[in-house]
Amino acid sequence: MQTRIVVEGWTKLKVPEPEHFRTRAGDYAPSLARVFYNPHMEFCRDISVSAVQAVAEELGELRICDPLAGVGVRGIRYTKEVKGVLRSIVNDRSPEAFELIKHNIELNGVAGLAEARNSDANALLWENRGRFNFMDLDPFGSPAPFMDAACAALARRGMLALTATDTAPLSGTHARACLRRYGAKPLKTEYCHELGLRILVGFAQRVAGKHETALEPALAHATQHYFRVYMRARRGAKGADEVLKKQGYVSHCNRCGRRVLSPGLVTELPSVCECGGRFSHAGPLWLGPLIDRTFAKRVAGDLVRRNFRLRYQELSLLNRCIEEAGGPATFYDLNEIARRAGVSPPKIGALIAELREMGHFASRTHFSNTGFRTNASLEELLRVARISQI
Repeated sequence: MQTRIVVEGWTKLKVPEPEHFRTRAGDYAPSLARVFYNPHMEFCRDISVSAVQAVAEELGELRICDPLAGVGVRGIRYTKEVKGVLRSIVNDRSPEAFELIKHNIELNGVAGLAEARNSDANALLWENRGRFNFMDLDPFGSPAPFMDAACAALARRGMLALTATDTAPLSGTHARACLRRYGAKPLKTEYCHELGLRILVGFAQRVAGKHETALEPALAHATQHYFRVYMRARRGAKGADEVLKKQGYVSHCNRCGRRVLSPGLVTELPSVCECGGRFSHAGPLWLGPLIDRTFAKRVAGDLVRRNFRLRYQELSLLNRCIEEAGGPATFYDLNEIARRAGVSPPKIGALIAELREMGHFASRTHFSNTGFRTNASLEELLRVARISQI
């Protein structure tokens, strides 16, 4: 296997030579490499470094686990670039990956803090129950097969970070696959990616509940081909019960665009909308906040101080997340509202300003360039869209 040296953040890494893992179209395909490394995830990993720094400031010393490490990029970057890391385990079951991880640990001078392991991820996590206060599950595909062991390995207080690249099932393209993996029904709507992210969070919370652990999102985003969520973990049956009460269902009417949120373990979901259309349902999923504004600001503040190559794009995403924090579940699409109102799309900034003037929450959303989040009713949105044409 031919390799090359790359620099990501403040870390040097030996990685598979990308020229040898390309599709016929010429695109780099990480899944074809014998050891996994995706250079396009640098954006996500930069944000993760600042998120881990924010967690370290909350909890003090961190014990970190990167159980699906590939070349070891996440675990080694955390160890080298974050202040407060006491110990990290960087693991991959591939013998070739294990050799690269060992080399990269030595290359970055973190041998005293980072330990390379060559184990099955689930076996490693079950062997370390209650040990880690930052866990990063970053698989190729779905994190579902590793969730039970990851929840068992979490300390009494900590954070679980998840990546899911199976966005098509979560967002409603392959509904049966979503039901099999996550125990929830997705829905194809203009806000389907938000529903998919909420299904991912809800699934993680239900698994954590079996371990009497509460998981609450601190930061979540849907970017390119993946979902990413950071969830604070707290041991305790009472906390887990409180979190599960905030799960429920979203019912969507395709005729008028109305959506109804049904929290808790409802026995019957609404079937007919007041417009006469029939509701379709998504869930069970998390209905509570996806973003803690205070935490997101701390992540952004740390990122400002770092000279990462992609920092301007990363801060743009974080600032949009901060803007929409505190808003209600689900968002509207400007073009869809204009179509239903029978008018040309108004300027999104003007629409948001008008809704705020009326006393409503209103913001852009990172999920869509034409999306906006508001607690105004559908009727108010249609009225504002029509008035904007006068």
